[in-house]
Amino acid sequence: MKRKYARAQIDYLAAKEQFLAASQQADKKLNDMRQDGAEIGQKEMEDAIERSGFHKAFNELRQAENRLIEWSHFTIKNEGEFKENKAAFEKLYNEVKTKPEARAVLVDMAMRLEAEA
Repeated sequence: MKRKYARAQIDYLAAKEQFLAASQQADKKLNDMRQDGAEIGQKEMEDAIERSGFHKAFNELRQAENRLIEWSHFTIKNEGEFKENKAAFEKLYNEVKTKPEARAVLVDMAMRLEAEA
């Protein structure tokens, strides 16, 4: 049986895929420039990032992560484990904007949540 994802999870997966594609495209542009013997400075780096759509993809990924985290905060309140460890989970949600580790844990956890049928 195929897993059912919530809209926030689907949006996150799409944004992550787009980000990875843009990242690969930027890397390819930079590698091509290196192979052509070009010196890569800040201007060249910015050009590769802009042309690949990397910055836009990063911003879209960040927004998708925010929606995913918000969705999970609402959804997890119905989970037994949340009720048992409410203080620890609330601490993670409070640290999401200041600690990248908390953000990573919440994104990973949110992707593990089952969408309601």
